[in-house]
Amino acid sequence: MPPAGRGLTLRELVEEPFGPYLEEDVLTAACKSTTSNNVLALRRLLLECGGKVTGLDECEPTQPEYDPDRFSDIPIRFRGILEIRSLSWLTNDACATIERELRGRDVNARKARGGQGNASTISIKSMYDSANGGQIKIKVEIQGVKHLPAVYLSSVYVPEGLLIVSGRTEFRRYTVESLHVHTFKRSRLYLARYRLFNVMTNLLCLDAGSNHHNDNKTPLSKRTPDWFVDLYMTHMAQPGASRRYRPVYDSDEDSDIEPESGGRMRGAREHTLRHVSRAEVYSLIATHADWVVQEVAALRQYKWLDVDLWKRWLVDIRRTRRLAAREGIQWGISDGVEVSLDGGGEELPPVTVPKPKKGKKTHQTRVQTRNSSRASTSSSTRRSTNSPALNAPAPAPAPASALIYRAPSPIYDDTMLRTYDSDFSTASTPPGSPSSSSSGLPDSRPVSPVDPDIVALIPSEFYVPPQVSATFQWVCPVQECGYLIDLLHLTGENLATEDLTEDEKRRLKSKSWNIREDWVREAFGYMVDKHLVQHLDEWGIRLEMQGKRFKAVWKHPQVTHLQSGRIRNVKKDNRRPVIKEEGS
Repeated sequence: MPPAGRGLTLRELVEEPFGPYLEEDVLTAACKSTTSNNVLALRRLLLECGGKVTGLDECEPTQPEYDPDRFSDIPIRFRGILEIRSLSWLTNDACATIERELRGRDVNARKARGGQGNASTISIKSMYDSANGGQIKIKVEIQGVKHLPAVYLSSVYVPEGLLIVSGRTEFRRYTVESLHVHTFKRSRLYLARYRLFNVMTNLLCLDAGSNHHNDNKTPLSKRTPDWFVDLYMTHMAQPGASRRYRPVYDSDEDSDIEPESGGRMRGAREHTLRHVSRAEVYSLIATHADWVVQEVAALRQYKWLDVDLWKRWLVDIRRTRRLAAREGIQWGISDGVEVSLDGGGEELPPVTVPKPKKGKKTHQTRVQTRNSSRASTSSSTRRSTNSPALNAPAPAPAPASALIYRAPSPIYDDTMLRTYDSDFSTASTPPGSPSSSSSGLPDSRPVSPVDPDIVALIPSEFYVPPQVSATFQWVCPVQECGYLIDLLHLTGENLATEDLTEDEKRRLKSKSWNIREDWVREAFGYMVDKHLVQHLDEWGIRLEMQGKRFKAVWKHPQVTHLQSGRIRNVKKDNRRPVIKEEGS
C-alpha cells in the first residue's frame, strides 16, 4: 500500500479526461483543424442523435442502413477526448474550470489515503511550462455537432484514417483515432465497406504503378472479381513490410527485434505470415460488393468498374451465400447477418433472349441454348461451398465472358436437360451428344422411331452417363479408339470445345477443384460430348431437334448405310444339304 497521507502523482491525477464541455465554450481559434502536418485527434468518439447512441452505419447518407426520417432534421452530436497540446487552445474560463477540478482531484486523493485535506496548489500553467519539462498534458472530453459526412481513407487531410467535421460556430476537422464501443458496433459495416473500396482502388494503383487509380489502363471488361483477386494475391496477401515487422513483441527480451524500431526485425529476418486463400479474398469482396458497385455507379466520371458486369456477378454471390449457409458456412456476409435459405423470393434480373429462328440451328443459337440451361439449372449449385470447394476460387472467378448472366430460355422444357443418375449429379445441361440420356436414342421415347441401323451402330456405352474413374480418367468406349480424358493432365485437345469458357479451362488446368463440384462434372460432360459427337459424325449420324427432343438421324438419309458390324454378326450356315435318293 502507498504511504498514508500521500496523494497521487500529477500524471495519475490527469489520467482521466476533464469534462465533458461544449466545444464552443472551451476551444479557441488557436485550436486549428487537422491538416497533413497538424493532427487534431479525438479518441473514443461517441455519436448520438435524439438522445440515442448511433454510429456511421446509421447516420451516414451513403449507407443502406441510413434512416432519413431520423437523421435529416435532428443534429448528430459527438463526444470525444482531445489532448490539449497547448494552453492557447483553451479559453481563460476553461483553464480556470479545469484547474479547479484538478485541484479537487488532488485533495480528494489525499483524503482517500488518510491524509489531510489541505488546499491544493497545482497549476496547469506550471504543467505546460517548458522549464518544468512540459511532458504532462491534460485531456478534455468535448461535445460538438457533426457537420458534413464523415470521410474514411479518402481525405487529403487524413488519407489513412477517419475524418469528421464539427460545425456550430465554426468548422473544425478532427482525426478520429478510436471509437467508443457503442458507436463502433454501429459503424462496423461503414468501416468495412470503405476498407474494401480503398483496397480495390489501391490495387488499381499498384497494377498501374501509379499513385492514382484512374491511371490504370486495363479495360473495364477485364476488371473482373477474378482479376482483382489475382492482384490481391500478388500485392497484398503476403506484403514484405508485414513479414519484416512483428506487431506483438517484448523489446527487452526479443532478440529478433531492433531496439526502438517499433517491431522491425533485425537484419533481413522475416517471419511467416498466415496463409491467405483465394476463397477468403473472394468472400471479402463479395461481402460488400453490392455497396461498392452502387458507389461506383453513382460516380459521374472515372468509373473504375464495369457496373453491368459486376451486377451480374452479384446474382452468383447471393446464390453462393445460400449454398454456404446450407452447409453451415459463413461466406460473403458480415458477422451476425442471417442468410435466408429459401432465397427470400429473390428474382433474377430480366434479360432479353431472342428466340431462335426455325430451320437450321446455328452455332450461336446452340451456344445460347446451352448457356441458358446452364444458368437456369446449375448456376445455383455449380459452385459448391463445402470445405473442399472453399479451397478453390469461389464464387465465379471468371473473365467478362463468363460473368454474363445466362438467362433461362422459355422455349425448352425439362425433357431437354441432361439427366444423370444420383451417384453422379443432378440434371445440368441440354444434350450435346448421345451421352445425354434425353437425346433422340431409343430409351428417350422420341417423337418418331429411330432407325434400327443407328441403334445397332452406336455402342451401348453411349446410352448411359459418362463415368470418371477413381484416377479421374475416362477412356472412349469405342473399340480401337483409346481417346483419354485425364482430368489431372488435361490436353489442349481435351479442352478444345466452345462449350467451356476460358476461365473454366484455366480452373480445370490449375486443379483447384473438387470432383463433387457441379461445374467440374458439367465440364467433364461437355468434354465427353465433344468427342462422342466426333464419332457420330464419322458414322454419318447427326442430332436433330424434333419437337422438344433430340433425335439421332442419318446425315445423308438417301445413302444406303451398310453396317459392317451387323454383317459380321450374321451367322453363316456352311452345311451342305443331304439329298436322299428315291428308293434308298
